[in-house]
Amino acid sequence: MRYVIRSPDGKELVCPSLADLHTLYAQGFLADEDLVRAETSQRWTPAGSMPALSSVRERRADPRKVTLVLAAAAILTIALALLVRGLR
Repeated sequence: MRYVIRSPDGKELVCPSLADLHTLYAQGFLADEDLVRAETSQRWTPAGSMPALSSVRERRADPRKVTLVLAAAAILTIALALLVRGLR
């Protein structure tokens, strides 16, 4: 089934499938406030409230995980640099 996406400024885009819609949302091209409807429907739904996109919302909802991973990577890099420096 195809989906129609309407941005807040009124531009519309046809998305060929739910999988493509999911990808657009996951990559940030589709925002929560963008309206989406199935091509066969007249009812618009904000992308942020679509059940089919809930797994993406759950991943987006916790930016602390990304911060924690970045902090751990920075600490590891510093520790490795100090270790290499100490071996010289």
